[in-house]
Amino acid sequence: MPVLENVRLALTSLRANKLRALLTMLGIIIGIGAVITIITIGDSLTGAFNDEMSKFGARNITLEVRQKGDPFYEQAGEGGGIAMEGEIIDSFEYRSPGAADMLTEGMLNEYREKFSGQLEAFAVNEKFGSVAVTNGRFKALASLVGATADQMRIDQLKLLSGRFLTEKDGGQLRAVATVSDVFVQQYYGGRKTPGEALGQSFKLEVEGRLLHLYIVGVYKYQPPDGMRSTGKGVETNLYLPLATGQKLLQKPGGYASATLQIGKETDTALFLKRTNAFFNSFYARNPYFTASASSMAEMMKSVNKMTENIKLGISAIAAISLLVGGIGVMNIMMVSVTERTREIGVRMALGAKARTILFQFIVEAIIVCLIGGMIGVLAGIALGSAGASMMGYPARPSLWAALGAVVFSMSIGVFFGYYPAKKAAQLDPIEALRYE
Repeated sequence: MPVLENVRLALTSLRANKLRALLTMLGIIIGIGAVITIITIGDSLTGAFNDEMSKFGARNITLEVRQKGDPFYEQAGEGGGIAMEGEIIDSFEYRSPGAADMLTEGMLNEYREKFSGQLEAFAVNEKFGSVAVTNGRFKALASLVGATADQMRIDQLKLLSGRFLTEKDGGQLRAVATVSDVFVQQYYGGRKTPGEALGQSFKLEVEGRLLHLYIVGVYKYQPPDGMRSTGKGVETNLYLPLATGQKLLQKPGGYASATLQIGKETDTALFLKRTNAFFNSFYARNPYFTASASSMAEMMKSVNKMTENIKLGISAIAAISLLVGGIGVMNIMMVSVTERTREIGVRMALGAKARTILFQFIVEAIIVCLIGGMIGVLAGIALGSAGASMMGYPARPSLWAALGAVVFSMSIGVFFGYYPAKKAAQLDPIEALRYE
């Protein structure tokens, strides 16, 4: 019997028992729908995270002073990524680095010279805390950041007017600053444009010390996804030369961290290994601290791996309902074989072969699971998209997951439909015709 004829017979049988067919499909619909929902939400979260991290620079490397034996880092191995799982050793005693533990100008200069062919940017910065800069009844909120010239490239800043900080600013301890357009709007109450703010001075108090700075540049503030760019509560970075900030605020010499950007052709894992080896030589005799490099790309891989494991675990639990659905399909097919025993007997008496009967009932089981799987996929995509949207992330339904779910549902039809179909094919025609 042609395949299309078997499909037509299967659809006719389903239409004759609509409620029973729907209840039979329910387990398949719930199982497939749950799996697709989880995968859609998981892919949306992963995609949004990767997009957000890419904005900060997937090729960025963070170099920081850390304590030796810190379990948070030790479990990450040589890849340079931050450990995302594992138990923190309770007996580990955390310390704060002192001036003698910091990265020095000499270390960084030697490092830049050695790896200059692989570096596109090298920035050193230090956060001096949050400040509120007042101008009469107007107030601007800012995070005071001491930075070097390459910080503009690392932070991917777009200038609206003026310039960013230069190495000469730091070398001559100039009291200059590059601020955001939001800072200008807040501080001047919208009365000055970014261009008009250039050359203007302002005062701010940090740790009991008064700083008098001049604006040399204004950059365009790019808010994180889902946040508004303006408003009284928005705090933006206020950049001043790092050397100037350390001098005015009487900070000790040395640096706790640095950020660098490598070329597109550079092997990140190998670069991290060489960087760590370079700084380990300086800290070999330091009993407590070392300098360690980690990359955004490696962290993204760790997070993606963790997300994939979570998706697989939850999907495996949700897939249990597919087993229940498959058993339901087998049960209903057994009932169908019993109800249609005389029909099977008539067909076999008219010359239908056992393999024809077998194929007919397998096709019917596949159709049941296929329809249930397609409904489940549509329901899963709808629920997953709604869930991702509620969390503020763009929905990213997976085409491969949908195709895989449909193929898997058809496989369930073959697996659980084979036994009832074989039982139908093995019926004795004479006994089947006598069946009441």
